[in-house]
Amino acid sequence: MKSVQDELSVKLHTAPDGIVWYCTGINPPECSGQILDTFLLSPVIGRLSTAVRVIGVAQNAELITNLYARKSKRELASVCVAGPNICESLLELNSPEIALMRMRDVYWAASRGGWHEVSDVDYVIYALLARKMRATDWFDRASTIFYRAHPLYRVLNFVENISHQHAADLITTIIDPRWYVDARRPDNPTKLNLYLGLTPRVQHRVSNPSNLITRGRDFRCATVLNCWKTVARSDVDFVAPGNFLWRVWREAGGGVKGDLRASQAFIRYLRANWLEIITQKKLGANTFFLPDFFFKSDEERNAFAGAIA
Repeated sequence: MKSVQDELSVKLHTAPDGIVWYCTGINPPECSGQILDTFLLSPVIGRLSTAVRVIGVAQNAELITNLYARKSKRELASVCVAGPNICESLLELNSPEIALMRMRDVYWAASRGGWHEVSDVDYVIYALLARKMRATDWFDRASTIFYRAHPLYRVLNFVENISHQHAADLITTIIDPRWYVDARRPDNPTKLNLYLGLTPRVQHRVSNPSNLITRGRDFRCATVLNCWKTVARSDVDFVAPGNFLWRVWREAGGGVKGDLRASQAFIRYLRANWLEIITQKKLGANTFFLPDFFFKSDEERNAFAGAIA
């Protein structure tokens, strides 16, 4: 039995060729034959009472940002997204008919990748992602404004010598940490670590400067490493509160193992704060992010509290 929300919603998905497909209520999927700009004028989403559902992936980023803008103007009643994990494979995700049918069978909680209303915080990610999809040199002045508007900016900025361009690349790669929650172990970041290639084998390839990176997980692992490892070890002040990742690196013995342990710590730090933002809409609530887990002294904890205040 389908839910009332499913029967009343319009489900949308962008095919790999840029054509928008849709499914109204419990009707079968249909091809609009239109690209985004044209489809936005379609009567399919022309009513003020329309509730829209979209899968929160890169190919739908521009669609989501436009729909959210219309909702902000009260031209739509609702815009919800769910994670790509509602599809069983990339092949399904790239098939609009299958993807739209999968969207009718989502009963998970939002915390596991189920439907949730697009928020201002979500919008920033999709706006960044839409710009990233359009051009290679995407991290321009407009992108920087979007990036700094996200509450994660203050969290990331606390990391000494952080590469904000790589950090923006990373958060638009992850999109939403709820997409990577293990239902059996919700607090465990292993699923996200695997997606990002934070394993000994992948890290060994990435940390070796003579290796040519060609695989998706290798690129994602390199992105994580390039976020925090931006200076030579000789230039690192290991006492500075913002260099807590370098202290993890040193304690692990440096080298490839240090790279892996520090990158994993960085993702734990990012993920915990991100979930804090999503659920509490307030940094420092200490529901997911526990400062004592990352910072060993009052000086470090106070420095972090001051950075996010």
